[in-house]
Amino acid sequence: MKRAALPIRIALPLLVTLGACSLRAPRVESTPCSNTSQCDRPSVCFLGECRGHSAALTLVAAEVRPPTNSPLAAAQVAGIDLHKSVVHDFPLAQPFAATGTVTQAQDAAAAPSVVPNALVTFTDHAPVIADRVQQVSVRTDASGAFDAGLPPGAWDVLVNPAAPLLPPYRPAAPLQTAAPKLDLVLPRVNSLVTFQAALTADGGVLAGADVTAVDATGNALSAPATVQLDGGFLLYLPPNTILPPNPTAFFLQVGPPPADIDGGSAAAALSPLPSYDPLPPPTTPAVDVELTAVATLQGKVLDASGAPLAFARVYARSDNLRWSLSRSTVSLADGSYALPLRAGDYLVEAAPISSLDGPAVSGEQPVISLPPAGARLDLTCPTKVRAYGRVVRADGSAVSANYQVTATRAADHLLTARTVDTVPTNTSGLWFFTADPGRYRIEVIPPAGTGLPRKVVQIELAAPAGNLQVVLPEIAISPPLTVGGTVCAPASPAIANATACDPRINPPVANATVSFYALDADGHSVLLGSAPTDSQGRYQAVLPDAVQPGAAAAVP
Repeated sequence: MKRAALPIRIALPLLVTLGACSLRAPRVESTPCSNTSQCDRPSVCFLGECRGHSAALTLVAAEVRPPTNSPLAAAQVAGIDLHKSVVHDFPLAQPFAATGTVTQAQDAAAAPSVVPNALVTFTDHAPVIADRVQQVSVRTDASGAFDAGLPPGAWDVLVNPAAPLLPPYRPAAPLQTAAPKLDLVLPRVNSLVTFQAALTADGGVLAGADVTAVDATGNALSAPATVQLDGGFLLYLPPNTILPPNPTAFFLQVGPPPADIDGGSAAAALSPLPSYDPLPPPTTPAVDVELTAVATLQGKVLDASGAPLAFARVYARSDNLRWSLSRSTVSLADGSYALPLRAGDYLVEAAPISSLDGPAVSGEQPVISLPPAGARLDLTCPTKVRAYGRVVRADGSAVSANYQVTATRAADHLLTARTVDTVPTNTSGLWFFTADPGRYRIEVIPPAGTGLPRKVVQIELAAPAGNLQVVLPEIAISPPLTVGGTVCAPASPAIANATACDPRINPPVANATVSFYALDADGHSVLLGSAPTDSQGRYQAVLPDAVQPGAAAAVP
């Protein structure tokens, strides 16, 4: 069975972070730096952030992925101390063959029935790199059987039956590959707890909406149920679920049905229907939700001169309400737009078609208490900001040409990332770009053969007064630290937990990829550097030098 692995006037402040973190992450408030002299003693500059002096600054994690045709499992290793050594081997292990069945218990002495087409998802129970969680998903075949390859360790298991109304199943304990239990038996139907109620909105039924029971952490406890024409719905919950009036028994998620159900006609009939924050289950036979009146927000999208902009995407999203509603539309030839929403508070933003000579995004505009009668909001898209900066080496000298610089606009509350085309530095180490105002992740990749590491920083790009070019602070490439070692296969299952590779007994793994990560101030991982292995399983990766002077030597 096939496996499914699943900026010349204003110098702007430069916020240096480990930029590979989530673009939607909170902004880093740590003091930015390009060298330790900028930090208060005894702090040191660790990858652009002033941090307390500690040998722990050298700790990194590695992720090793074998080639796609390899039978070996990917591996993650934490706590690699570059202060002690820059040589690290990675013996890979054979994957655990997670082969089992999904059945459902029956009443009396009847044999369990097979559960075909169930989605079985394995999630790393204790991920080494917190935001790079390994997950493998497979479906059961007609006989209820499944087959997945898992790296050794502990795995949380989730079974989503294909049968409608049956709740998700989670075994009480994680799957341990050292002592596996892979025959998963869903509880019998008669043992499931049923919860019936009606869904109303300001006195009227909300037929067609989706209702799902969830726990306090948001995990689904039931399959979604559709509200019937009389407002009623029925949920099947796991055995021993405590029903109301216990206020912490479970919560209800209410929202529109998926767009892929019945071609989207049900969702269209309810539109615009918000998604509600989890609601406590009712102590009465009805769940009543707030559903404000439909209110249309309209206006025009204009450029800096006041000319209308056609084909601009206008986004709106509810703000600080007990429900969430996001909608978008495209402006017409005269720049006009109309968005049917619900009365409430919103953030609105317009994004013209992305082009270097086109207008910039409007920025987020608040709409406070959109009334039921609707409101008008014109959105002005300013001229893009023209910026330039210099890339220098650690000694302050300018780099040469062809260092590739990519600027990616971080997502705000409404827009996903907008990437500026990658541009090279010129012979003076200068790079130029034209972009929307906002926060950017800047990534500098030195040319092959320079022996220098990549550099990632963040900048706030603000529009200057007048049509002036903005000068950005210099981006300094960190000194290189070369890390190397070997990736190998285990000589035998008995030594699968070895921490070093011996070429006499461990076959090398060619074409594997070794990637090193560290954590930013928010705990998100950032890619420091990666390298492939050669035919002898050897790799050599260039990382930013995060160790203290003299603490470690480069690989010979």
